[in-house]
Amino acid sequence: MPCFVTILVRTVADVLNCAPDEIIFTGCGSESDNLAVRGGALAAREQRGANHIVTTPIEHPAVLATARHLRDHFGFELTELPVDHEGRVNPDDVARALRPDTALVSVMYANNEIGTIQPITEIAAITRQAGVLLHTDAAQSTGKIAVDVNELGVDLLTLAGHKFYATKGVGVLYVRRGTPIAGVLAGAGQEHGLRPGTECVPLVVGLGVAAQLAGERLSQAQAHLLRMRDRLHALLQQNIPDIRLNGHPSERLPNTLHVSFPSVSGEELLRSAAADVAASVGSACHAGSHAVSGVLAALGLEPPVAAGAVRLSVGLPTTEDEIEHAAAALAAAWVRHTRKGR
Repeated sequence: MPCFVTILVRTVADVLNCAPDEIIFTGCGSESDNLAVRGGALAAREQRGANHIVTTPIEHPAVLATARHLRDHFGFELTELPVDHEGRVNPDDVARALRPDTALVSVMYANNEIGTIQPITEIAAITRQAGVLLHTDAAQSTGKIAVDVNELGVDLLTLAGHKFYATKGVGVLYVRRGTPIAGVLAGAGQEHGLRPGTECVPLVVGLGVAAQLAGERLSQAQAHLLRMRDRLHALLQQNIPDIRLNGHPSERLPNTLHVSFPSVSGEELLRSAAADVAASVGSACHAGSHAVSGVLAALGLEPPVAAGAVRLSVGLPTTEDEIEHAAAALAAAWVRHTRKGR
């Protein structure tokens, strides 16, 4: 790679507090998840006969579908740990799930629908003592909360460029030095032989610059996102009795507000407010699906509460005026639909 790209690789590494040679560029976060879960599990099987994977039912589809594929087509055993009603994994459940033949644990850092942040540091202490690889999908976290691989204690970590204002089509997999991982694609030796194929230099450059900016403005970004998110929540609470927050009340991403509107379908509500609000009933990865998401099912939400669920998020460009406008539009849409149902 050109020398200026090498400098930007160091920038990405600095944001994660790791060495540059621990950074692998991929085409997206989903590819990074696939490489981490598949590559980590297969390497552990080859090295020590490990045949067991531990994950949760609230993971991104790129993790959950990969783990289930390894179970269904490669003979791995799979444990999907429960989460509590706020979407948190209990580290004690991780400890109980580990076996001598456990290859890999994959628990996301923060959920892409409800924003709940997982106790990754505590989980890492358990997996490290057991000699088991730990992967976390931190795609939603970068630029919103600190992502320090040494503080977290993970062996593998996923980033998606567009989640922190890089372009779509580029991602990162952090691989701690000495971590056994098998390549899942055949080809040349790019990215330490783990991701064959010529890198797209412009996308790598964009990701490097975005990572630098994310690191420099993290504290200001957190404060802004929290202010916008909490203002939106307060306005909705003022105008909509019994609106319900889903996820953890404090251990969640500063940009994510997942709420259930009472006595209305979330899909119908958003259709009614579509001229003023761009939002969804789930994450972008589940857009277009009318079924209750696996995340809400894992939380054990009652069917009417799950039906009224809406995922709202704010960003760095979000303004106070936009928050006021969005809250008013959502409240008006809710009033229209509840009156219609009487």
